[in-house]
Amino acid sequence: MTTIKGHFDGQAIVLDEPVELSIGQVVRIIVDREPPNEAEKKPRPSRFGFAKGMFVMRNDFNDPLDEFAEYR
Repeated sequence: MTTIKGHFDGQAIVLDEPVELSIGQVVRIIVDREPPNEAEKKPRPSRFGFAKGMFVMRNDFNDPLDEFAEYR
């Protein structure tokens, strides 16, 4: 078994090094994703406040519920 590295260009897997195979040679391809390098990681943008204005909180939201009166 031979391990060959490559990358996906959006349409096909492109090998990073040449491979000696005969025409019609049957191969098995196993995709094993490598974790990104620390230098390649991009910080995620903050999602704080993304739902602002999407719902309205009622004024009595924190008031005790009548269904739980026996537990007070």
